[in-house]
Parts: sequence; C-alpha cells; structure tokens
Amino acid sequence: MNKRINIAVAFSGINDEYQGKMCFGISKKLKELNNVTVAYFSALNAEFVIDEVQAAENSIFSLINFDVFDALIVIPNSFEGCIEVLFDLVKRAREKGVPVFAMDVRFDGCINILIDNVSAYKRLVDHLIDVHGAKDMIYVGGVKGKPYCSEKLNQYKRSLADHGIKFDIDRCLWGEFYDIPARKALSEYLDSGEKLPDAFVCANDSMALGICYELEERGFRIPDDVFVTGFDGIISNIMHEPALTTVEVPYKELGYSTLESVLEYLENRDVDIKAFESKYLIVSNPSFFGSCGCETDERSIRNNITKKLSIESHRRNYMNSYFIRMSTELSTCEEILSYFEVLKKYVNEMQVYATYLCYNTEYTVTHEIYDDSLVDYTLPAKQELSDKICANIISKNGKICKSKTFDRAEVLPDMFCDGSDCREYYFVPLHFLSRTFGYIACEVRGDLGSGNTAMFNSWVSYIAISHNNVLQQIKSKRYTNVLEDLYNKDPLTMLLNRRGLFTEQEELVKYAAQNNLSIMVFLLDLDNMKGINDKFGHSAGDCALLIITDSLNAVKGEKDLVCRYGGDEFLVFGIGYSKESAEELGRRFEREIALCCQRDKIAYDLSASYGYSISKNYCADDFDELCSEADRNMYSQKRSKKKHKTE
Repeated sequence: MNKRINIAVAFSGINDEYQGKMCFGISKKLKELNNVTVAYFSALNAEFVIDEVQAAENSIFSLINFDVFDALIVIPNSFEGCIEVLFDLVKRAREKGVPVFAMDVRFDGCINILIDNVSAYKRLVDHLIDVHGAKDMIYVGGVKGKPYCSEKLNQYKRSLADHGIKFDIDRCLWGEFYDIPARKALSEYLDSGEKLPDAFVCANDSMALGICYELEERGFRIPDDVFVTGFDGIISNIMHEPALTTVEVPYKELGYSTLESVLEYLENRDVDIKAFESKYLIVSNPSFFGSCGCETDERSIRNNITKKLSIESHRRNYMNSYFIRMSTELSTCEEILSYFEVLKKYVNEMQVYATYLCYNTEYTVTHEIYDDSLVDYTLPAKQELSDKICANIISKNGKICKSKTFDRAEVLPDMFCDGSDCREYYFVPLHFLSRTFGYIACEVRGDLGSGNTAMFNSWVSYIAISHNNVLQQIKSKRYTNVLEDLYNKDPLTMLLNRRGLFTEQEELVKYAAQNNLSIMVFLLDLDNMKGINDKFGHSAGDCALLIITDSLNAVKGEKDLVCRYGGDEFLVFGIGYSKESAEELGRRFEREIALCCQRDKIAYDLSASYGYSISKNYCADDFDELCSEADRNMYSQKRSKKKHKTE
C-alpha cells in the first residue's frame, strides 16, 4: 500500500460503551498499518429538540470532503435523532463514487459490517431453560412495536417455541432502553399483584440493572428468587453484585474488522457484496455470571475493572479542576484577543498530540470595547461552516504554532501531506446553541475511544460557552459605553456635557495637584448665533457649533477637557496654564476658526468671544467662582466687540 488512504468515520453523539468501543477497534487496527489516515467526525449530541441547535451540531458533517476521502464509515444507530443527516452523507459519498460502510446496523446503500447477536441471544435463553430450569419468563424490551426492537424479541419467541413454551405478549415489559423506565414498568407490574417469574430476560444491560435495583429495593434476592439477564456487556453489569449474565457484544472487534474490510475493498472492488459482508460477519457470545445462578470468578474481573476505573477517575478529577481553572480565567476576558491568549495557556493540557481550534473567520475579528465600528454591533448567527476557516490556535506536541487560514475543503491544514505514518484525527463542532463558531480537531496518538472522548467533548463545550460569553461581553460593554456617551456627552458635538465634565474633571484635578499645576476655566460663546439660525437655518447653526468643536479640539492641551456647556457656550477645563498661555490659546482658537470657515466655505461670519480665569491652588469649591470670573471676562470681550463694531 503506497498511496495514502484517507478514511472518514461519521457518528452522532459519543458513548464510550458503543461508539467509543468501535473507534477503539479502528485505532487498534490502524496501529498495524502504514499510509492510512482516519478522521472521526462526531456531533456531540444527536437528540437536541431545537432544530437550529441540531443544525449547528450537524455542521461538522459538512466538513467531510469526498474529493479527499477514499471511504466513509458510518454508525447508523447513532443518527437515530437526525437520520436525514445520514441519508445526505451516504448520498454525497455515492455521488462521488466513495464506498460507504455501515457498522452494526444494516443501512441501504452501504456495505454492512454486522454482528450476529441472534445466535448468542438464543444460547442465552436456551441456557436459562436448559441449565437453570426457567419456564416462566418475562421479556423486557425497548419500545413496543418499533422495528429496531424486533430482532431480539423474535429470537426470544423462537427459543421459547423450540422448548414448547408459549409466548404471551402480556408477559413483556417495555423499558425504553434505560434503567429508570424499566424500574417503573416493573414496579407497576408487581404492584398489580402479578407473581414473580423465574427470570427477566432484558434486551440491554441498562434495563437489566434497573430491574435488579427495583427487585433489591423490594427485598428480592438475585439469583435466589429470580434470574435476571441483560445484553451488551457494559462495565456496570460486572460491577453489580451479582454480576449480570449478558451477551458480550464485540464492538471493538467490529471496529477492527470494519477498517480491515474497507482496506480490502479499496484494493479490489470487484467482489460479491453479500459474500463480502458474510466474510466479515462477527459473532457475539454470552457471558454467564451470578445473576442467572452460575458460579464464576467475578472478583478478579472486578478488580481489573476497578483499577481501570480508578485511573479514569483520577484523570477525570484532574480534568474537572482543569475545566474550572480554564473557564474561570476565560470568563474574565473582555475581548477576543485576550480570549485566544488564555486558551493558548490551556490547550496543551488536553494531552493529545495536536489540537486545532478552527473558526469561521467571522468569529476571529478582534474588537476593542471602544471601537466606534461597534455602535451597531450584532453577533454573527451562522449555523453552517464558512468557506474560509481560520485555525486560530494550533498546538503541536506542546508547542503553539502560527495560525493559518485555509479553505474548508482542506478540512485541516497539512492533514493530507505525504508520509508513511498513520494518522488519526477527531473532529467535533464548536457552537453555542444555534451559533456555529467552527470546529475543534485533535490528532491523537493513542487509542480513541479509551475514555478520553467524553472529556474532550466536555472541554469543547466549555470553550464554546466561554467564546459566546466573550462575544456577549463585547456587545454588552459596547452598549454600556454608548449609554454612558449618551449620558455624559452632547449628541451633536460629542463633547462632554456638564455631567460628563463634572465626572471627568476629578481625575484631572487630582493630577494637577500631584504635579503642582494650575487649573484654568476657559469659557467662550458664539457671536450672533441667533442671527445665523434666523437667516441661514438651524442646520447652519449646527454647522457653526461643529466648527467651534473642531477648532477647540485642534488647539486644546493634551489633557484638557472640552465641554459644550450650554446652547452655544463652550468650556475648556485645562491644567498648567499661565495668563500668557491662556491668551495664546485664545489667539490660536481664533486662527483655527478662520481656517475651518475657509475650508468649509462658510457663507456667514463666524466668531466667538471668550474669557478665562486661572487658579494656582484649586479645590472643588472654586469651580463656580472660576466660571463666574471667566464669564465676566468673556462678556467684557463681547461688549468690546460690539462697541468696536458701532464705532
């Protein structure tokens, strides 16, 4: 095998006992190969009831580009809540001539790699009857009347018939595949006065455990009073006392075998599909434990599992602490740039070889809180992935690499580069409710599905929530700043109003006192403002006010505060002025007005009268007195102008 083979694996939701075990098997087979890349694409949850949220979840599957992948593996059972997504995936693959392999459940248009559970289920029921003498049994199924629940029920019926036992539909309970509904169904059965059967034969382990809990709570003993069997072989059944008799479904072997079948098919597609599927059919086996009365060495099995769970528990405790630290620090970020910088500190703690945080480019724009472009800022609300993606954070082997922008069709930067090594990637959507930020990918160099996937998915959720919080903070703080501007600034000139002046002058006064600087109040008033409004209209009056604003901003000192103090009255609150520099400020202001009028080709004469007052030992109570003095000086200049004009 010289050419690199790229294989996509798609499933919705992640469960370490189901999808996780299949992925583990694929990983195990991959370790034996060269030149193969496997990429897992997983939605985090298949059962969101809000369509827009589900659309954001399923955006991850649009990333699968069948121009670069040679085969697709799907887990149909995982798509139960969004089956149309699976139909679309299979359709897109077949249109490109890409073969699709379905694991565990038969799906039209696919090569089906299945498990023969029927023979194992028959052996389990036969064992209860032949070895333990059970005659009166109750079947505990998932959902009554559903086609996908019929296989085990039909085999149960056949096994009873083979032993001359009549099947009675009234001797069935329906537990919806979970422990709590199964307990409820059994409780209603027992409360009705019905007698205890010889055995409860359950369609999965979760329901079997629910049956056990309800029986034990009512004082019944297993297996002395009744037998209970399950199906699946989950860890919890062996930890129960007694351990549950069950059918060990070889999901890991299924994953291993499926990857093997894909590679064989890609080398030679000219095969009989039915014969090919039969070749890779896997047989499951029952495991007989204490819940049916069999004596087995359950303790040693439990000890091994306990050691494994202890290691996982230690890692989960560490990761919980890590999640709290990361989310707490992310919650302090007030803009996107700091959010990304904080993430860089934490990304390596996921302990995978490489991590890529890939964003729709709309969500990588950095905004300062006071950015004027944010006056009408709204949050993007995309449910789909963009054509352009930015891998804003790339961590490889513990080192942060330079970010990259790339076409979505590439899936991931450098993912399909040459090399004989095998590669394994895991992709999940990054979204908050219906808002799709992008996706996160990791390159794993271990066993995917070995208990790490659930923690990785939790990590992704923390990041998505934190990202949305930052965006909301940007929006909220921007609106707060706009409101503060409306409260403290004049809406026409955007200069401070009186309230804003009193708010901001406190810091300036403190600075002046610390540096032994004087305080100046510089007041000015437009000449003939009423005449401009009457003759040229109020728009001309507004223009005059803006010219005064521009002129004052052009000549004021670096720390000076400029305020629209009243209708056509302005005030400069300055520091470090002497009488000479205040006079110079007035002269520069007059020159600036002349330049602005010439620049804007003003059709009327525009001038202003001004006056100032200075205090070398200013305190807050001095403001009114300084204003009064400046006002007297200003009107003295105004009267002088009128007198000069009449002469």
